[in-house]
Amino acid sequence: MSLELSVLEKLEIAHRLVAEVLGRTPQLYDCRLDQALLVLELSLKRARRSPQMRLRLPLDRREANFLF
Repeated sequence: MSLELSVLEKLEIAHRLVAEVLGRTPQLYDCRLDQALLVLELSLKRARRSPQMRLRLPLDRREANFLF
């Protein structure tokens, strides 16, 4: 039985992706991506404090077809 990623894990992945893009293309710092990084950082802090956001949930079979 596979488990869906927790909210915290999804936020960590998104944070890494945005940080990597900004690291490779500093000209994007003027865009809203730098603000997105801040929002993700604040969301990560909140998710780390919340037990519900750290839990992995069973994968919903309807959503299984949409995952990569």
